[in-house]
Amino acid sequence: MVIQRIQSIYLLIAVILMVVFAFFPALTFELADKTVLYGALESGRAGSLHVNPLLITLIILISLLALIDIFLFKNLQRQMTVCFVDIIIGLAMLVAICIQAFVVGNREGWTVNWQWYMLLPVLSIIFLMLAHKSMSNDKKKLRDADRLR
Repeated sequence: MVIQRIQSIYLLIAVILMVVFAFFPALTFELADKTVLYGALESGRAGSLHVNPLLITLIILISLLALIDIFLFKNLQRQMTVCFVDIIIGLAMLVAICIQAFVVGNREGWTVNWQWYMLLPVLSIIFLMLAHKSMSNDKKKLRDADRLR
């Protein structure tokens, strides 16, 4: 059994960043007089906004896995696996957003404006990686302690 330390804080920060990211548009697409928002809870034209099902599902999945990961401290190997899966899902979400930006950005006349909110999932993934690194450090310390017994 491992006493949770810094990785809990890293995971909690990652959850908070993903939840905040859900409320803001990641991209705006502009064509002359039209502005289209692309985000989790705000997608579509400025007058008719709707929820983006792919993005909100990925954000909820990343947040839930990170929250669950906080409470898996009794099984360090499982905690590391869940954290690694969470990192992969976060990277997949970033790839999906980039694909959407390049598909719409390559259309005639559309311009893509990246919002600063796009840094939030990147920071979230960085904190997930820091948590995974802390877990691997704990695993190493446990191995060393077991070896000395």
